[in-house]
Amino acid sequence: MNIQILEIRFMKGGRATRGFADVRMDEITIKDFRIYCNGKPSIRNPFSTYKDVTGDLKFREIISLPPNVKAEVDALILSEYFRRLKENQHDQQSQ
Repeated sequence: MNIQILEIRFMKGGRATRGFADVRMDEITIKDFRIYCNGKPSIRNPFSTYKDVTGDLKFREIISLPPNVKAEVDALILSEYFRRLKENQHDQQSQ
């Protein structure tokens, strides 16, 4: 399976969510993997939110990946995120 990171979008501020990533797997594009850095960096699959009958906010993953594919996607996203973060910091220091 060919996996590519198409885009990394950075978030500003001190939030746990640091960015979003779009990933292409062969001919399929999956948007909005969430990049979290609240302690140890991690990736969450794209999800939707809804309120249940009691009004509590719930989260539901839109896609589930097999564990080996999830591990590969997570590693690629984090690697690309930190590479681009370093580039952005270097570019800002150069200006």
